Amino acid sequence: MDALLFKLGLPDGERSELVSLFSSKELGTGDVLFEYDDIAEALFFLQKGNLAVHKYTGFLEKMQVIALLDPGTVIGEGALLKGHIRKTRVTAIKDSMLVCLHKKDFENFSKKFPRSGSVFLEYLLSTITLRLERTSDRLARIL
Repeated sequence: MDALLFKLGLPDGERSELVSLFSSKELGTGDVLFEYDDIAEALFFLQKGNLAVHKYTGFLEKMQVIALLDPGTVIGEGALLKGHIRKTRVTAIKDSMLVCLHKKDFENFSKKFPRSGSVFLEYLLSTITLRLERTSDRLARIL
């Protein structure tokens, strides 16, 4: 995580403080990271392993895997939004290691270091934008 934040150009002390806010989370194969309709309180970075994102199809209670996530992926970034509710289920398809940043910790960090908080949010926005562009490209090829 420190390497990623180093690339963002955060000042050393602020980067170290942000890194200290992340905690590790391990998932075994089949474990659920979060469930549909959970209140989003943390975002995650997948360090090792693979995850599957499941979404309801609209047909009864059936779910479909809509994405497979590899190391380096940001998961659940909506947690930084006020009152965000999860609209997917995410499960480990093999043993996985993640790092987790809780919303409250990031809010406190951003109040203390507004510029670094803004740089981190810009990074997340660019990541989400790239993901949306790729999804749109895939959808256009299907249609």
